[in-house]
Amino acid sequence: MKKKLFICLLLALGACAHSEEIFEPEYNRLATHINVIGQTSKYVVYEYSDIRVDEVAAVAAVYCNDHCGKVAELYDISLTPEHRRRATFICR
Repeated sequence: MKKKLFICLLLALGACAHSEEIFEPEYNRLATHINVIGQTSKYVVYEYSDIRVDEVAAVAAVYCNDHCGKVAELYDISLTPEHRRRATFICR
């Protein structure tokens, strides 16, 4: 019985020691695919292509945190006539 309890305890400690990876965007690659269309202290608009919106969201989060100490929240995504996407993020 003690042996089973010890094994369960080791498994539980191993699960607690799991470390999460933090998403770090590749800024050099993003810089070639993202253009800033508009920005204020309340929102920021990016135009992008060939990348995912979650990669743009990481850049928006840094912008909102640096400029007003808030978090970025996705407000809208639209498609331009040039087949590029525009994402508007609100700083809340």
